[in-house]
Amino acid sequence: MNYKNQLFTILFIGVISTNCLAQDSKQEVLNVVNTFFQTMENKDSMTFNSLFLENAYAYSVRQQGNTTLVRSSILKASASKNTLKERLREEEITVLIKKNIAAVWAPYDFWIDEKHSHCGYEVFTLIKRDSAWKIASLTYSVEKDSCKQ
Repeated sequence: MNYKNQLFTILFIGVISTNCLAQDSKQEVLNVVNTFFQTMENKDSMTFNSLFLENAYAYSVRQQGNTTLVRSSILKASASKNTLKERLREEEITVLIKKNIAAVWAPYDFWIDEKHSHCGYEVFTLIKRDSAWKIASLTYSVEKDSCKQ
């Protein structure tokens, strides 16, 4: 094998390896987000709370007339007796990862006791710490009028 072929082979393997690692990291991040939804729906508060960094915050943003209302709270399991179900719209998920920081941006739908409640956009920020991805913050909009049913 000549020098050019060896160089091409090394570069090709490097590109494939990097792409595979990026896909693995993307799946790891999405697994944390999907576990967030599953544990919320199953009322598994122990696992739910283990997904977050200490003092992780949630921010909700909703429009009320010309005013933007922003509420914040520490992320923790809900004490709601209702069945809460939330899902991202798979076809519109964006995952960005740079080293130990990741963001997941996607539209979502939310149901309470099997009745569609609202939709919006959600942004998860994650940090990789001790080889595990943890949710650092969650920001979401609450919309009732623009939902796809």
